[in-house]
Amino acid sequence: MAKRYAVFWGCQIPARLPFLEKSTRLILQRVGIEPVDLPGFTCCPDRSVVGNYSEETWILAAARNLALAEQSGLPLLTPCNGCYSTLKTVLGDILDSAALREKVTSRLRTVGLDFQGKVVVKHLIEVLHDDVTPARIKGLVTRPMQGLKIAVHYGCHMMRPANRLRFDDPLHPEKYDLLVGALGAESVPYETKMLCCGSGLGFAGSQEEATMMLRMKLQDLNGRADALTAVCPACFIQYDQRQYILQRQGERLNLPVFTYPELLGLAMGIPGEDLGLREHRVSPESFFKAWSKQTGTLDAIKDRIDLADIKRCYDCGACVDDCPTAQVSSSFQPRELIGSLLRGDLDELLKDKTVWQCLECHTCSELCPQKFGMEKVFTALKHLALERGTAPPQLQGGIKGFLQTGRLGAIDEKARKKLGLDALPPGGEGELQRLLGLMQDHS
Repeated sequence: MAKRYAVFWGCQIPARLPFLEKSTRLILQRVGIEPVDLPGFTCCPDRSVVGNYSEETWILAAARNLALAEQSGLPLLTPCNGCYSTLKTVLGDILDSAALREKVTSRLRTVGLDFQGKVVVKHLIEVLHDDVTPARIKGLVTRPMQGLKIAVHYGCHMMRPANRLRFDDPLHPEKYDLLVGALGAESVPYETKMLCCGSGLGFAGSQEEATMMLRMKLQDLNGRADALTAVCPACFIQYDQRQYILQRQGERLNLPVFTYPELLGLAMGIPGEDLGLREHRVSPESFFKAWSKQTGTLDAIKDRIDLADIKRCYDCGACVDDCPTAQVSSSFQPRELIGSLLRGDLDELLKDKTVWQCLECHTCSELCPQKFGMEKVFTALKHLALERGTAPPQLQGGIKGFLQTGRLGAIDEKARKKLGLDALPPGGEGELQRLLGLMQDHS
């Protein structure tokens, strides 16, 4: 049975980003949550605007929204960072001050609302992490995003003020990152991760400074991420719509931006058109190309080796300096080759003769702290190269000879006779060929 939540959409999503509402509704339905729309809601309201105009107005407007939600008997869910911060902060302020509580409740009674302060306020990311859980989300994923690198932008008001929101570590949060990991993708660490998007500067008439903050993050992620994810509508507008304006002005920026519901919807097999991706300003084409490339790689190797094991091998790299070939050949860089595989460059790797420089001497396997050994990666690549006919010609010739004669080298009868060696017993080439034929018939 679906769990019911009253949903507070705020102003920006219905007014400027209705496609984000659609994607959110679609994924809530699939994770077992029924969104309930209540009548009577107004703006949360935004603290930087209304709160600076009048603290009392800000508190009373927020309290009225909280009272409406409480009256429904349902927990309140919001996908908007600003709404989350305002509603939960005001709720905490009221509960912590007897004087404020009395003042607010008495004013609310004048409009027929009896407010007890018992409503539970949760952010969408909080609900997905704490109530649905990353483990369950992982089980709902039908199109994993393995190999893709996604940068998480939390946004200021999902985390702060920490004494009121208490959702995650305000300086080093991880819940959003874990949800990205549940999709199979890698959450990319980056220096400007907790940097404000700067959209508020634009609203205050300082667009140049707002653009500078936008550019800082995009430049930090240049070449390091396949996409950026943010749920805050103000942050989304900044990173998607403002980035598009910079593109039109000639700046070479192209980092697709998705909300988490959009990413989750895609990973659950919901078509992009149904999620409203056509409404994005920055084209997501590069993301889908990278995903398609990774999917092709995953499909090719998934029956031979786990991509997650390859990623752990790449991150470790403990045995690289012990590889005999790497010690004598500057062209054999095993970790870089494994990194190319993780980026989806499978076709190029299978044509690269360098992968055959792995001697399969088992040194890495013996030394591997994870009991894995990077030779497993190169063995899988060699198998694929032979299947696709891209292995070095001399190796393909050797295999052909083995299948015909049962040997990788012909016996030198002249040399044996010269050394006085007796002829060897007849070989079993025919029996081997019959055996291999039977194996092929049953494969």
